[in-house]
Formats: sequence, structure tokens, C-alpha cells
Amino acid sequence: MSAAIVSRSRSSFTLQIEIPYSSSMLEFEESIQRALNEGGVLATQEALQTFEVDGSPIVVGETRLTSKGRNC
Repeated sequence: MSAAIVSRSRSSFTLQIEIPYSSSMLEFEESIQRALNEGGVLATQEALQTFEVDGSPIVVGETRLTSKGRNC
């Protein structure tokens, strides 16, 4: 894995991204893109966890929305 969350605090987290050198500029750019995309996925997962709810239903008008659980 070229991206990893290396530390967390109450107000932030630190994401480390490793990008290998390449002999071709095209391969280098593709490696950068893959690593940054992987970092973006990890950062988004981390952000979604901060908005995790307690499971109580959300009521909008007459519509009641419920969760099937965290790993659906």
C-alpha cells in the first residue's frame, strides 16, 4: 500500500503517501495519480467515520429512514 494513515488526534489525522521513482515520466505520473487516489480514498473513509451516526431513525416529513447497520 502506498498510502496510510500514520497518526490521529482529536482534530486531525496524518496521511503518508509513498511514491516510487520511475525511469519514465509517464510511469512516474501514473504512480503519483494512483498513490494520491489511494490517499483520497483513505481520507474519505476517515471523514465518513467522523459522521457515523448512532443508528436512530431520521424522519423527514412522513418518511422514516433507518440504517441496516455499518457493514451493509
